Amino acid sequence: MACSSSEGFWRLGLLAAILLRDGELMLAVVDATEVAGFSLPLPYRLFFLLIEPIATLLGAYYAFFNQPTYLNLTHAASAPSPVPLGTSIALSQLANLYFAFALTEALVLRSTSDLRVWKTVLFCLLVADFGHLYTVSVLGPQIYWNVFEWNAIDWGNIGYLYFAASMRKFTGFQVNGADTWLEFHKNEFQPKPFGDYDVDIKIECCGVCGSDLHTISGGWGEQNFPLAVGHEIVGTAIRVGPKVTLIKPGQRVGVGAQSYSCLDCRQCKNDNETYCQKQLDTYGAVWPDTGIVSQGGYSSHVRTHEHWVFPIPDALPSTVAAPMLCAGLTAYSPLVRNGCGPGKKVGIVGLGGIGHLGVLFAKALGAEVWAISRTHAKEEDARKLGADGFLATADKDWNKEHVMTFDLIINTANSFEGFDLDAYLSLLDVHGRWVSVGLPEGDGIKIRNQTFLGNGCFIGSSHLGSRKETLAMLQLAADKGIKTWVEEVPINEKNLATIMQRLHKNDVKYRFCLTNYQDQFGA
Repeated sequence: MACSSSEGFWRLGLLAAILLRDGELMLAVVDATEVAGFSLPLPYRLFFLLIEPIATLLGAYYAFFNQPTYLNLTHAASAPSPVPLGTSIALSQLANLYFAFALTEALVLRSTSDLRVWKTVLFCLLVADFGHLYTVSVLGPQIYWNVFEWNAIDWGNIGYLYFAASMRKFTGFQVNGADTWLEFHKNEFQPKPFGDYDVDIKIECCGVCGSDLHTISGGWGEQNFPLAVGHEIVGTAIRVGPKVTLIKPGQRVGVGAQSYSCLDCRQCKNDNETYCQKQLDTYGAVWPDTGIVSQGGYSSHVRTHEHWVFPIPDALPSTVAAPMLCAGLTAYSPLVRNGCGPGKKVGIVGLGGIGHLGVLFAKALGAEVWAISRTHAKEEDARKLGADGFLATADKDWNKEHVMTFDLIINTANSFEGFDLDAYLSLLDVHGRWVSVGLPEGDGIKIRNQTFLGNGCFIGSSHLGSRKETLAMLQLAADKGIKTWVEEVPINEKNLATIMQRLHKNDVKYRFCLTNYQDQFGA
């Protein structure tokens, strides 16, 4: 952590003392003709004994006592204002590094008469100083916490700066409240403390889920604002905790709507971790013992437990894979858990973000697939997605020819307005299953016992899916060449407001995916 003023002066005093030789400042050697028995060229004397010590003292002073000035002096246009806490700590540790350099320099130069040592130390100092300043100016201050990238460029500082990474802040587009849900503000926020099993991910793209709209608009009730939503995230793992075994730095990975479960309860141990009583959402959840609210993928980075970070197969483009991490999994899990496959007749109600992926995955699993929508407006799209049949509930007697012929129906509808549940359930065979995964706003629908008597059907729901299912889904998509229907939109305040308005009107086929993160958050 940043040192106190008194401690800083003590270190500066010690640093100056190192420059003493037999009671005299080493700076005096600039006027001498010999050091340790041999002639020292003037350029070396000037740099080692005057320029470098002064630069070291100035660097240490600004790093300890005036971080904003130091940052602006060394990082120029890339310097943020005000300086984040993590950067301040990093600069303090950088002062320690310069202290170590000065100590090494003084000891080495006082104990050798070999000019080659002087040249070597000088070269190393030049490379270190130039390399540090150049890479920071090119890559920006994020070089301090991007450990994977930092290792490859400026490995000498990692012992000092790795700690600062745990204190760094992320940046995201947040909404301040439901009354201003179309106003996105680019803010810094503090992620949860970095844990042994955590992975930091630099985000490349993020799908836009209906959950994002329901959350920020207040449709799902009170939320923890300010909030950056987004839970269909794809990016690059840039830092992993010491106990992480599932993810490696540099991997392209994804994060869905869940970021934590206890991994110790009965549900977690049976691949039902999404139903863990301690599960936490990727955004809007309060991390225990910290009070920190989790922030989603409309951000520069996300920090997530490794169990909820998924390698993305090479065959899947990032913008295709992103929507699968929530919409895709929400459809895939109930399909596989309820027997979707060859010889089964499966219905998908609603052809939106979840529904179109439901058609794609049901077909890939080998079932006979029927899309069910209000009108025929989306019939052509349903056929292109691979649906074997199409039902429009606006047609007269739309269900008559299909009564008791379906094995499974997945309901993805985002509205229950004019919803005739009895007509839908009549489609199911004896003990057939109706699984609702859509989460419309409002009070929902009423159910009567008499509705189930005709076929003894079962009605239920499903929540996301397990890690095992997520990996299987992504691999199936890669193997079968499944392509999400996406509309790519560069992330910025204006575009976010526009796509939320369009999503509110269901004006999308069939998923928005935010891109061009480097334009807003840097390379």
